[in-house]
Amino acid sequence: MRGEQSLAIDVTRVDVRKHVLTKPPILSSHESGWEKLGLEYHVQPAYESPEHYSTNYVLVIRIRCQLALERWLGECHKSETSMPGDVAVIPPYVTHRAITVEESEFIALTLDSELVARIANESLDSDVVEIIPHFSKPDPLIYQIGLALKSALESNNSVSRLYADSMATALSAHLLQHYSAPKHSLQDYRGGLPKHKLQRVTEYIIDHLAEDLLLGAMAQEVGMSRYHFARLFKQSTGLSPYQYVIHCRIERAKMLLLQSKLKISEVASIVGFADQSQFTRHFKRLLGVTPKELRRK
Repeated sequence: MRGEQSLAIDVTRVDVRKHVLTKPPILSSHESGWEKLGLEYHVQPAYESPEHYSTNYVLVIRIRCQLALERWLGECHKSETSMPGDVAVIPPYVTHRAITVEESEFIALTLDSELVARIANESLDSDVVEIIPHFSKPDPLIYQIGLALKSALESNNSVSRLYADSMATALSAHLLQHYSAPKHSLQDYRGGLPKHKLQRVTEYIIDHLAEDLLLGAMAQEVGMSRYHFARLFKQSTGLSPYQYVIHCRIERAKMLLLQSKLKISEVASIVGFADQSQFTRHFKRLLGVTPKELRRK
């Protein structure tokens, strides 16, 4: 997804960001010895950034005032009205560009891609899971972690690496739990959905897993008839929309079962299953074990 003229950003070097943003960060963690996580706090005048990408995950957290902006993630474009607490999620090598016409205040968190991969490998099958790019949307947990890290840096620039590593681990698990999808969903099959529509509908599915996802709503999200959407979606992913939703729900449930103490019935409800028996049936069919057996292991 790397554009030919994209500017490669080494997120460990603050000086490189001068090619993208008008002013240097007001606050930065780059001198604090953090290894898996980075933080920059910015107040920027109106700007138009060139297309760029990072080798790590980047989480852009809106602070204070709402902001109207144009944002491009890969081949997708959106006119946003970003509110305080909104977060944009940009995975490694996904190109990013933004245009603003007024001052903006935000926190940019960078998260080590190898850490996310390791946690995915420890918790689920990392070969079939990928974080999907997301335009700005509310995420209270990421917002609060960003504010807590900023406050800690402001009061003590030598914040312990253990604290930063703990926050990095929590963020990694959160991304895998709420922003991931089967990796094969983004394969480019001839005759399937255009990449930008495939990305948009997979993002929509992930954001609405707990709801009663309807084929018509998914098709409407990308401006297509239900028949053509269902046919092209299966060509692109190898799965029908229904099968894909079930796979996403089971992947998220697996993460919740391994990393929380929620009851199995609670997990079933959170990921959108009507009852625990339906959840258990699909879980065993796809993973070969029941939810209870997975926890026991």
